[in-house]
Amino acid sequence: MKSCVEYHTRRTATHAAKSVLEEEGFEVRVLSRPGRKPGTITLIAWNRLGPLFICVRSYRSRYHHCEDIAVFSSLQSSGRYPGSIQYWVRYQGSWIRYSICEGGAVRVGGQDDVRF
Repeated sequence: MKSCVEYHTRRTATHAAKSVLEEEGFEVRVLSRPGRKPGTITLIAWNRLGPLFICVRSYRSRYHHCEDIAVFSSLQSSGRYPGSIQYWVRYQGSWIRYSICEGGAVRVGGQDDVRF
């Protein structure tokens, strides 16, 4: 059995992201299934460098990514989360990762984004 799912749905995106983070050495807890409400934290991960709050989305889902990023940007500026916030979008077997800043989002990685 493979450790990472090969099909792409909204439900499998969360577990695929959890697998990627665990392979990178993070401890991971699933907080919620992806909901329809913008700005829902899906995973919390941590390692020796600190906590990481992640919202996982699938490109095929009908989320409005701009709304999510606006909500997370305001949360980042409020200081409610003691770590960094990332926004992950699963697209064609890879992850597009964004780091949330006070004014928006910055893409993390590039051509070397995580593929499976």
